[in-house]
Formats: sequence, structure tokens, C-alpha cells
Amino acid sequence: MEASPTRAGGTTGGVGMTRQCIAGCVASVLVLVGALIPGVASGAPPTIERIAVDDTFVDEFLSEECGVEVTTRARGHIIVRSFEEDGTGVVEVRTINVRLTATADGRVFRFRDVGADVTRIEPDGTAVLLISGQVPFGFAGVLKIDLETGEAILEPRDRSAEQLARACAVLTGG
Repeated sequence: MEASPTRAGGTTGGVGMTRQCIAGCVASVLVLVGALIPGVASGAPPTIERIAVDDTFVDEFLSEECGVEVTTRARGHIIVRSFEEDGTGVVEVRTINVRLTATADGRVFRFRDVGADVTRIEPDGTAVLLISGQVPFGFAGVLKIDLETGEAILEPRDRSAEQLARACAVLTGG
């Protein structure tokens, strides 16, 4: 896990996600994945890999942004489903559920990296990556990227500045 903004997360300021928010996120991911996998159901089952995440590191990103040394612990899991289908459709679905706890001088800031990354081949051969969920110090929603050009096809709401301000306020006591 990198010591910089990671893929999808974000209750900030030590506030936990509400059940309604969690249910909404889960429902959104299920609808998104279900809409993207019509051809996969008829093929071979996916290869599934579960990756446990339990890492503690000096968080260079938060340390630099907040001006204090920050240590972050990441715990959770990533599940990767790879599909061996030729042609178009979903190639990979990566679901992420990681809790992060940043600490500095006895102050604690909790946030989450949650969501799904779906890699898909379009009928015209274009490889597209859809990132949905909450990206810590990044965004909440769906980001759609053309993997060949790196162009953003659909952009979510940027929440980076407000989340970073909350994190630094908690971690610095300010």
C-alpha cells in the first residue's frame, strides 16, 4: 500500500460511515458491476484472489501535507476477480475494503478506501477502467478512464481539498 492517496476511501475526521451511506455504496457497486457483466455470466467462472491488507507505514503524503509526521495503518482486504473471456466485456473486478488509521502525536484520524475497480473491453476494442467508491483524499463516485489514452471519460466529485483539510485539522490539533 502506498503512502499517498490510495484508491477509493473516505470517512474523515474520525466519523464513521452511516448505515444508509454504506447501503447506498454497496447497492451502487452491485448495480454497476451487474450492468457491466452481461456476457460474463455465460462464460467460465472467474479466477478469484483475496489479498489481505495489514500494513503500517510512515505516510509521506499526509506528513508532507499536514506538516507533522504521520503513521498510517491499513487493514482490510482486496478481492480480485479475473475473467478469461476473449473479446469484449469485463476483464477484471477488484473490490476494495480497507480501513486506514492515521496517527500523529497521539491524535487519530480514521478513513476508508472502499469501492470497486472494473476493467472492461468495449466493442470497439477500447480498454476502460471504472473506479467507483471513495478514494481517500481523492473523490467519491465513479471515474471512467480510457486506458489507452489516459483520458477521463467521466469524472466524479473531487473531495480532496476538504478531506485533506479535515485530516490535517485532526492530526495537528488545529
